[in-house]
Amino acid sequence: MSDKKIFADTSAWIVSFKKTGPQKLKDAMKDSIKKNRIVTAPFIILELLQGCRSREEFTSLKTRMESIEACSLKELDWEGIYNLGYTLRRKGLTIPTIDILISSICIQKGFTLLHHDRHFRMIAENSELDALDFLN
Repeated sequence: MSDKKIFADTSAWIVSFKKTGPQKLKDAMKDSIKKNRIVTAPFIILELLQGCRSREEFTSLKTRMESIEACSLKELDWEGIYNLGYTLRRKGLTIPTIDILISSICIQKGFTLLHHDRHFRMIAENSELDALDFLN
């Protein structure tokens, strides 16, 4: 991996938490966290916290996730986000809005996206998205 910041999608976090998740993805997550290269966003934290099974798990995960650098959404070029969504749809790809937003953040801020989601593979194949793909 390069020295670029790594934006981990919710799919990567969830798979990394599982005992049966791909070891290469788990290693990439651990390495990025250890080297302080991991970046998140509030909506990623929200998605993860929604899956907590107890208040204790919620509090523990929230504390850990809030210790990670969160990128600001204030300076985003929304015109670029609109164009990415439009361009992908014109290519016949129906991509969830949140995945378009995540991809745009990574493109605009120069992050590498770490994921385990087929939509990001399609986006990377049809845009400037730099992605670490851990799908089989």
